[in-house]
Amino acid sequence: MTSDSSPRPDVARQLGVLAMRFRRTRDETSRRAIATEYAQEVQRLIETGDWSEAPAFEDQLPLEWMPEAFFAYWCPDAAPRSTAKK
Repeated sequence: MTSDSSPRPDVARQLGVLAMRFRRTRDETSRRAIATEYAQEVQRLIETGDWSEAPAFEDQLPLEWMPEAFFAYWCPDAAPRSTAKK
């Protein structure tokens, strides 16, 4: 049996689960909580140092809800964004 060096699949899959939950609700409070949890999962993936594939579009939150850390990791040369919801 070989070991898989990719990020923990459960963490990567969790992004998709959270994105789906986010899209299913219109409640602002729920969306904020989900976005916070999504940001925590993104941070965990970044901390692995081995996050080699960005999540599929459907596994991402809407642009204005995506965490800054995601863009810092995947688009380090891009200008800082100021549209993220807090």
